Amino acid sequence: MPKKQPNTASELLADWRSAGRDTAAAKAASKVANLALQAAMAADEAASETEAAARAAASAVDQALKAAASAKRAAERAATAARILIASAEGDQVRANQDLEQAEDAEESAGDEFHEAEKLGFPRDGESS
Repeated sequence: MPKKQPNTASELLADWRSAGRDTAAAKAASKVANLALQAAMAADEAASETEAAARAAASAVDQALKAAASAKRAAERAATAARILIASAEGDQVRANQDLEQAEDAEESAGDEFHEAEKLGFPRDGESS
């Protein structure tokens, strides 16, 4: 249906003002839509960054758990080795104490023999006792 042709200057002015208001409203709506688009894009970017950060954090936690498990295994091996070394050192200590006791006994016997020989005037070289 064709548009009715305005007859008067007041109708033309009213149409012009109405079109101006429609243009201003359309500009405002365009700005609001642009701001909404920018906000949506920023939210999408933030969500992507948050998702990436969450993945990185999950990966770091996984790596930390693996490192902790590895450290635990190493500590268990070190503790086992330490227990073996302790048992070996305890055996060494017992043997060393026995050797010390034998050495002290030998020293005491040698000292007793020396003092006995001293009392008897020491045999001379080539003499039998």
